[in-house]
Amino acid sequence: MEQSAVIKSKVDISRNLNGYSFPHKLSSQEAEIIIQKVKNVFSDSKYDFTLHKINELSQSELDLLEERELMDDEFLINANGALLFNSDKTICILINGLDHIKIQVIGYNDIKGLYKIANEIDDTLESHLEYAFDKDLGYLTTCPINVGTGLKVTNTVHIPSIEKLKQVDDYYKIAHKIGVNFKGVYGKTKSILGSLYKISNTIMIGRSEENIIQSVESISNDLSKREYESREILKNVHKIDLEDEIFRSLAILSSARVITNSELMKCLSNVKLGIEMGYIDDVNLEKVINFMTGKQPYLKIISAYDEEDKIERASYIRREFSLANRNNK
Repeated sequence: MEQSAVIKSKVDISRNLNGYSFPHKLSSQEAEIIIQKVKNVFSDSKYDFTLHKINELSQSELDLLEERELMDDEFLINANGALLFNSDKTICILINGLDHIKIQVIGYNDIKGLYKIANEIDDTLESHLEYAFDKDLGYLTTCPINVGTGLKVTNTVHIPSIEKLKQVDDYYKIAHKIGVNFKGVYGKTKSILGSLYKISNTIMIGRSEENIIQSVESISNDLSKREYESREILKNVHKIDLEDEIFRSLAILSSARVITNSELMKCLSNVKLGIEMGYIDDVNLEKVINFMTGKQPYLKIISAYDEEDKIERASYIRREFSLANRNNK
């Protein structure tokens, strides 16, 4: 299997309906009409979607959706917002957010596969609804940067070795040249979380879907290759310091009484690196990845400010990384 630094992939398709104002100008009655129109498209389909108004979701459901970056603070305060999502929340359709419709599909290192799912959902919607479309510009969206294909693809990469060798800046320049956005994952903290960086397309107009996907995959593949080469350099040149940092991080996860989200992500990053480099053999890698990608909303890594929930977070993590539990998913 090819080595990859990609820890998470996401495909978004934004659409608006012809004949209606953009969401920020909709009346409550118009917003409800759009919700029902979208819901009815899937009333007799293969998709196991359930509809939820934003004010009907529990706090734990809101936390999960925000941790997985399927919605943001702006959508949380939108009284006219609604969501359709499947049982495992890998597919989520925002209704009346920034645009009338935002199709979101998340997975792991498979942009083409995720796009195929999103595109099929988009085709299903378009066969029943009339989209706002201009023959010269393409699909019309609230934000001008999304006009055209309305497609945004994002890979989140874990590149601790590139970061430790201080080579990250090289990729800001490369990304800019090929029309790709490259930035650290911050959540609500002031520091990059867990050596995670996002790669996404910046321009949608005048570009085909295939070109957009290829540009993000290209730099993702290059970063993956560089990351694994950098690991060998660290192993050869900074072996003891690297091992010390990895095992100190594991000790913190299993013992800390207080931990901020930024410290937690740094330790998870080092432990993931330690597992993949063969230093740690008694911790489940999938468990670590699930924590880092928001599948444990209780931790509030993305949605909380750095000093929030740090005692409860430490207690949960300490239990999960105890000798009895650390190798369980």
